[in-house]
Amino acid sequence: MTLIEASWDAALAISRNSFTSLPTQSLSLSDANGRVLAIDAHSLCNLPAFETSAMDGWVVSGSGPWKIIGEVKTGQISDISLGVSQCLAIATGGVIPDGGQAVVQWELAQERDGCIHGASELGANIRPAGAESKKGELLICTGTLLNPPKIGLLAAAGYDEVIVTRRPRIALFFLGDELMHSGVPVDGLVRDALGPQLPAMLTAFGAEVVVSDCVTDDLDLLVSKISVAIQSQDNAIDMVITTGGTADGPRDFIKSAIAAFGGEYVIDRVKVRPGYHILLAKIAAQERKNVAFLALPGNPQSAIAALISFGRPVIDALCGATPTVLSTVQMSQEMKVQDGFARLVPSVIENNMCIPTDYLSSHMLRGVAAADGFVLVSAGSPTRWLPIPQ
Repeated sequence: MTLIEASWDAALAISRNSFTSLPTQSLSLSDANGRVLAIDAHSLCNLPAFETSAMDGWVVSGSGPWKIIGEVKTGQISDISLGVSQCLAIATGGVIPDGGQAVVQWELAQERDGCIHGASELGANIRPAGAESKKGELLICTGTLLNPPKIGLLAAAGYDEVIVTRRPRIALFFLGDELMHSGVPVDGLVRDALGPQLPAMLTAFGAEVVVSDCVTDDLDLLVSKISVAIQSQDNAIDMVITTGGTADGPRDFIKSAIAAFGGEYVIDRVKVRPGYHILLAKIAAQERKNVAFLALPGNPQSAIAALISFGRPVIDALCGATPTVLSTVQMSQEMKVQDGFARLVPSVIENNMCIPTDYLSSHMLRGVAAADGFVLVSAGSPTRWLPIPQ
């Protein structure tokens, strides 16, 4: 069933739930940053794996003073067992030897006549094995976006590789006879402002743009280019994104193009400004019946607002990512909203307050360029925040 003039929240839910995650692949940890974990990651060992020292100092047994009988070498298990009132020099991270009961911090110890003098308490400055995690303990859940600290945790827990969801492959087409792609606009043409920015934004969302092409307002040409992209054997396309041509004017061909591929609409327009003329459909490609087709408006601010609102959730679904919960925010001023519609307002955050930028018309980019994100304003709902990827 197609949602015609869906509310923003209904369209968000449809975007999240209409597509399923892609196949998985195994990657080395060094290549896993920014990828979505496809299988729960459990600790492969106790962390720390051994009882270790939390300080540089002396590992001691019993009460002092303690006779120095040697040293614990870093990265090795000592073959010396400590007896009562004996000690070994030890560095931070060194493995506690048999008989070790505490570590006296280097700065708080005094060495005299081959002995260490100082105070200690049982277990002081010793990191128990498994204090951070036990072997088999769940560390990171399926659907989590991996970042450097999470990758570091997995490395510490014994991982060399992880199972992640394959990046969605996207074919991106910019429509319009009026577009020029270099230089200063002349002769009634306008400079294409979406071509240089949307691939970077999609990459930040976790997708891989494998086709990026400009197409004049010609239905047959558009259908031909989409057909070539989705039938590719080398880089099977998971999502088609277009800009422009989503309304019902004489030069708007997107609906005809979707029909040419037997498309099934899931969204036909959303009650939001900017971004009203957005289409989301499923089309068939070879034996795959669930290729996403996202048609964005041609006005730059509208296209960006719609992509962040509904394109990102589709990409998250294809990646198998856990849905993002939008944070609620406070606005510095009341914003006018059309009856029955939501409004997306480019804004900056200052002192925990969202302040609208200038230049808010849907064809303008200056306000978006100055913004940290969009504030979603709608009657009867909390004000929410959609960040612009950096």
